[in-house]
Amino acid sequence: MTKKRGPRCVLIAYDEDEQSILTCTVPRDAVSGLMNSELVVPLPLSEERFRLGDEFARQLGGVALLWLSIEQPELKPFIEVTQAPEPPPVD
Repeated sequence: MTKKRGPRCVLIAYDEDEQSILTCTVPRDAVSGLMNSELVVPLPLSEERFRLGDEFARQLGGVALLWLSIEQPELKPFIEVTQAPEPPPVD
């Protein structure tokens, strides 16, 4: 019988030596302490009308790459994601 695992998180990292993107899943409990002390940006499913489609996935992936490149700028030249334009200021 397969043991059911609890909630998980996906980690994304850039390995400079191998020039490779690494992904893995870990138990959410294992990173909950880190999440309490780091920047966490909630993305409410209600804002997507509970539909996680291609555009949501594109935006999520783009944000992940851009966040990685903030602390690892050597990754930035490889990123070819079009960022959404900033909305005009409201008067």
